[in-house]
Amino acid sequence: MHKTYIHKIEIIPIEIALSEPFVISKGALTHARNTVIKIYNSDGTYGTGECCPYRSIHGETQTGTVAFARDLAKVLLGEDPREIRKHVALMDKMIVGNASVKCAFDMALYDLAAKMDGLPLYAYLQGDKNKSIYTDNTISLLPKEKMAEKAIQFKEMGFPVLKVKLGERPSTKDVERIKAIRLAIGNELPLRIDANHAWNYLEAKRALIAMKDYNIEHCEEPIQAGNIPDQKRLVVESPIPIMADETVFNHKDAAIVIKENAADLFNIKLGKSGGITNAMKIAGMAQACDMYCQVGSFSESRLGITALVHFDMAWDNIIYHDLDSPLMLSEDPVLGGMTYEKDWRVTVTDEPGHGADFDPVFLQKFEMITIK
Repeated sequence: MHKTYIHKIEIIPIEIALSEPFVISKGALTHARNTVIKIYNSDGTYGTGECCPYRSIHGETQTGTVAFARDLAKVLLGEDPREIRKHVALMDKMIVGNASVKCAFDMALYDLAAKMDGLPLYAYLQGDKNKSIYTDNTISLLPKEKMAEKAIQFKEMGFPVLKVKLGERPSTKDVERIKAIRLAIGNELPLRIDANHAWNYLEAKRALIAMKDYNIEHCEEPIQAGNIPDQKRLVVESPIPIMADETVFNHKDAAIVIKENAADLFNIKLGKSGGITNAMKIAGMAQACDMYCQVGSFSESRLGITALVHFDMAWDNIIYHDLDSPLMLSEDPVLGGMTYEKDWRVTVTDEPGHGADFDPVFLQKFEMITIK
């Protein structure tokens, strides 16, 4: 049989303006400065991946991802693209951390491997295309009046659940934000809240108790990431389930949180775990102890979110879906891929791979670095 191998890799740093600034407790984002990776097989077939370095979360920048991508690309040339676990292990050995850029390579490899087998990615991952996946939409951290206006807008657009960014100190100001939203839209539509680890333990405890009657599904990362002792206390004392986000980057983090009972739920992001390979480890560990999960995003385009949806379809214990980042972008440069239906159900096609690609006309606006 003719041996296939990785023939060349393209690295393309891109930029997409957001429709409006996206504000969290760590600051405002105005542009998605992502990095695209294309991995070409020797027969010309290629897979595409995307990463979104977030300085305040990953400690990565677009410039850094491009530099590391050059190094990673050089060691993958000539390798069998289907040996994904081997390649991920090599990337982890070469470079500590830097999950974002590793995610782009991992995503491109899965896209390519599934194409080589003639399978849509969800089938390659043994997932179920008929799984019901509905996205939320996120309200930025703004003055309470503005957040209430956004809540009304998103409710009228038909979103089944809203995610609300919080994280101002003292946390009593965030309680007032939730009260304003509930006054504007009523109590029926579920909310999810995310403080991006801005509160301290006492502020978090008081805020969560104060918000217990506001139909809140869970709270992401209320206190400093990695503060396991106080997270354990909150799990016991909070009337609202606690979701670990920044505390769990990888399966080793997940093992600690599970052992210490320091969260009720996990938020899995491909860009945080380093891609599908390591995300599967987290989801599998959670499933083994009957823990539910959410999938979330940074500032991915529809391409990155398409890959995430395929991953989502492979896990029954992923029941929360935060897939709204493409809705924040001022343009959609992606061809094919996932679709938002009228009721905000998210669907994918049966095209081999993840089924999404960037419009070549869009990519022509940016520098392309080719390693071969």
